[in-house]
Amino acid sequence: MRYGEFLEIVPDQPFKVRSLQDNNTATQLLKSGRITAAVLPPELAGDLPLIWEKTYLPPADKTAATIAFVGGVLFVLLGVVGAITTTHPLVVFANFFVDTIRGIPMLVIILYVGLPLAGALKSASNGYLDLQMMTRGIIAIAIGYSAYMAEIFRAGIEAIPKGQIEAARTMGLREWHVARFIVVPQAIAIVLPALGNEFIAMLKDTSLVSILSVRDLTQRMREFQAQSFLAFEPFNSAALVYVLLTLIAASGIKALDRVVNKSRGHAED
Repeated sequence: MRYGEFLEIVPDQPFKVRSLQDNNTATQLLKSGRITAAVLPPELAGDLPLIWEKTYLPPADKTAATIAFVGGVLFVLLGVVGAITTTHPLVVFANFFVDTIRGIPMLVIILYVGLPLAGALKSASNGYLDLQMMTRGIIAIAIGYSAYMAEIFRAGIEAIPKGQIEAARTMGLREWHVARFIVVPQAIAIVLPALGNEFIAMLKDTSLVSILSVRDLTQRMREFQAQSFLAFEPFNSAALVYVLLTLIAASGIKALDRVVNKSRGHAED
């Protein structure tokens, strides 16, 4: 963020700052004296003096978070392949991964990925892979929930009648077309409620990353409680926020489920 500064600021007056998205509006308000400084997006700031700059995640950690997301998807696909076939070369590893990860508590996964594993990667890369604690938590949660997602998708795929797949193959459809037009649409409709439950559980499990000193909602609640010495208010506030988040997520999932089921009903008609 960059702030536009003007020398006409009168001492001892309130320092009024406003976040704006347009240079012209910021210039007019600054010249009129209604504000003292303007917060502008970096791409609009031009050559204005830099006072303070903050990014949510550094570029290296953004890359790591993207890799964690892609890796989580790959782990899910790997688990699904291992669950629905017995001939794939990676079936042994896929089954081992799913069974092992599902047997480890999420807190242990977060601690393992966030501390010893991240430290080993940092040492092996000579300090290049020095990830922030938040990124470590994201990677740990992605690994942990990919195993559960794989089992959910496996159940959804196995729920599709085998006759439909065999009929599609008899008609000459390739495996990719069978998956795209027959398996995937029906599997998504079947597993959507279970995926919604896992998403809500994952949303609540993000509070566990506070064990890595990540300043999420839970960690900030603990910091405020330590500073204020209030017994219940910080915990009640954090619980209320989590309840609101889960209610919003549940409402969105139910709406999406209705849309998918409605589309599925039209397709069957």
